[in-house]
Amino acid sequence: MRRLTRSTNDLPDHLDDRTRFELWRDTYCEWVGATELQHLDDGPFTGQWDFAGVRGLLLARFQGSRHSITRTAEQVSAFPQERYFLYFNLAPTAFSFSRSGRKETVHMDSALLFSGMEAFSCQGVRSWMSIGIPKPVLQRLVPDVENLTTSALDGTSPALDHLKRYVGLLMEPGTLANDPVLTEHIEATVCDLMALALGTAENNAALARLRGLRAARCADILREIASCFADPAFSIKVVAARTGVSASYVQQLLRETGLSLSERVLELRMQKARRMLADRRNDHLKVSEIAFACGFNETSYFNRCFRRRFGVTPLNYRSDRG
Repeated sequence: MRRLTRSTNDLPDHLDDRTRFELWRDTYCEWVGATELQHLDDGPFTGQWDFAGVRGLLLARFQGSRHSITRTAEQVSAFPQERYFLYFNLAPTAFSFSRSGRKETVHMDSALLFSGMEAFSCQGVRSWMSIGIPKPVLQRLVPDVENLTTSALDGTSPALDHLKRYVGLLMEPGTLANDPVLTEHIEATVCDLMALALGTAENNAALARLRGLRAARCADILREIASCFADPAFSIKVVAARTGVSASYVQQLLRETGLSLSERVLELRMQKARRMLADRRNDHLKVSEIAFACGFNETSYFNRCFRRRFGVTPLNYRSDRG
């Protein structure tokens, strides 16, 4: 694990403002990659960076003077970042974010997901936090993750807010210890929270396309699925009975969200199985016991589904944890 805090207050007093800014900028580029930064406020530049490398994750936080961050197509090509980045705006003022010909305004408590393989320009940032996660990891955890990079996310949603507060706690001085077991647990926790938060955002986007009673009914159905998916007896009739609607109405609403009941249940079971296999506290459990705990009646079917979803068998996934 790597950790660094760099503050302009710690730089020698005899340095002029331009030199202080360049030293601060060079630190950012060493961690994040080739990037152009520009000071936008009048007067001296002040700020503090906090960086942490937690296995495959790259965490960063800044608070200080207003500035811009630009990553050109040439820089992306020369120094590729095979990561997705989730940005939180922590300042009361909004900043603008441009990529691929699109410009967005990111307000306080908003979040933004984008690929490290795309050029962008961020103007007027003052206080923010970011989480960088390897692309293969997030693609494995969140189906159709690219669909979530098209617009700003609601950073006040419960799951995203919890993720923001958890990472903020990790960035506090003295929080991260260089302990392999703890570091592995922190990485897994952040990844799981991102999967939960972005999955929630995906559901919210689907619900936003519905109106009134239909949206409320659909929200009830999604909550019921999330609560009971691991029950082997779970079915569309059970969902209908517990939400007080017909089975055909359940099917109709779920079709409007883009995923059927069976597809949602299978994905939730797959994600729970992946988490259980990754958790060393479950090493005493057989693969068949994990399969049953996630709602599968047949181990062979579970093995086929897991391999199709994650590209490896459950046994290999468990043994490849390192």
